[in-house]
Amino acid sequence: MSTRIRTGALAGIEGLSVTVEVDISRGLPGFHLVGLPGAEVRESRERVLAALRHSGSRIPVGKITVNLAPAGIRKEGAYFDLAIAMGIVAAAEPPVRDDGRSLRSGALFIGELSLFGELRPVRGLLAIILAAARMGEKMVVVPSEQVWEAGLVQGIEVVGAANLAEVIRWWRTGRLPNVGETISGPASISSPRRPELSLAILLAGLGGQPLVRKAAVLAAAGGHHLLMVGPPGTGKTRLARILGQMQPAMDRDLAMDVTRIHSSAGMLGESTLMDRRPFRAPHHTITRAGLIGGGQGPRPGEVTLAHGGILFLDELAQFSPAVLDVLREPMEEGFITLVRHPGRHTFPADFQLLAAMNPCRCGFLGSNLRACRCTTAERSRYLSRLSGPLLDRFDLFVEVGPWQGKFLTRKYPGSRGGPVPEGKPGVWREHPTEEILVSARQRLSDWSRTDVRKFLAPEAAAFLDDSRLPLGLSLRGVKRCLSVARTLAALDQRDQVGKSQVREALEFRREIGPLMSEQAW
Repeated sequence: MSTRIRTGALAGIEGLSVTVEVDISRGLPGFHLVGLPGAEVRESRERVLAALRHSGSRIPVGKITVNLAPAGIRKEGAYFDLAIAMGIVAAAEPPVRDDGRSLRSGALFIGELSLFGELRPVRGLLAIILAAARMGEKMVVVPSEQVWEAGLVQGIEVVGAANLAEVIRWWRTGRLPNVGETISGPASISSPRRPELSLAILLAGLGGQPLVRKAAVLAAAGGHHLLMVGPPGTGKTRLARILGQMQPAMDRDLAMDVTRIHSSAGMLGESTLMDRRPFRAPHHTITRAGLIGGGQGPRPGEVTLAHGGILFLDELAQFSPAVLDVLREPMEEGFITLVRHPGRHTFPADFQLLAAMNPCRCGFLGSNLRACRCTTAERSRYLSRLSGPLLDRFDLFVEVGPWQGKFLTRKYPGSRGGPVPEGKPGVWREHPTEEILVSARQRLSDWSRTDVRKFLAPEAAAFLDDSRLPLGLSLRGVKRCLSVARTLAALDQRDQVGKSQVREALEFRREIGPLMSEQAW
């Protein structure tokens, strides 16, 4: 007898449709697995046979041949265990008249089997189910622990089971598993959680650094790439963490995309749709493959795991120059394309880059606390680790200097519910509120559908053109300066980007070289 059972696999972060073809014929008993299986797939032979025995199913006598189609694509992972087991069960039984079993046989069977028949979760299930739904599939059988994940996809009936015996009973009788569940619509999703602290309290931690606070509001409102330079202990990492808490909520489409990516990486921490934007902070010893993705599959890297959120690189100059330079394309394009055997994979990588670094190797160039011990050659060598094209892609450069005023006994403005001026342009510089931030983001969202030059006042355009060559701005630098000026206009509740916004945006476009000089401090 022979039969076909449909299943799926993961290729990068995309789902792949796979058909398990099982043939049982006369001959010497044996189990042959073909279809370009990887090491985990070849080992499924022992798992499947042991699971069938412990589930009370008789293993047919004869030659068992299992083919994983399409045969030209290498199969990795333990996604096929359940489908192979069900294929053997179906091929060993005589055909029956239509009792609903043919409909149930058309379901997708996805799951890893233990030797004792328990169903175990698999990595990237959401991506597989999304791909199956696009191809018109209507039913899927998954481990009971992942029913919630499969249920996020609309239009798919999900059957969850704890072990192989329950799946076999459901396939034969249509009786639902006792331990598992069946859902036919999207799983309930918790409403997005609000930040634990208000914007006023968050930004109060930057009250003694007015320029840094202004840069924080600009970066939060416009999603701008930000580079912070300053001595150790001045609050660079704290600012990055504050911006992580100031990220806006995600809509359902983005939340599904982010959840799919983290599911593919095996990094889902909670049994629900991700409702907070990611904040990734890899160590400076990370490799290029760890940053952009690679390995078997390949797997997504940190730039993809930060999609829709923030990628924070602390101690930027300690990263390998070869690692940092791979950020150029995703910072500009919002995606990364990897060409790995056996094919080409495109991963989303639309992230906001935050970076922090010291002004020199010892960290105290320009500090009024300690004298710098670095020589001129050491400072030049330290700076040379950062390439010009990478620095040109930052929107905001900010010097994080020492705290001004009291630190431990400072008061938190706005934390006691005091009155906050409203309706005046520029009030956000002294009293930023959630309402101002949300309004600016909405205005920027509306403007993004139109050419930004339509919102640029003629005198502002002339001023920016006249300033480009004296300041040594590249064309990309002009574009990014204009983007910051547009955010300033949105925060100021202006309908046009004026000359004052362009002049203020140019303050954040200083080259990194002057930031490293003692005169800058």
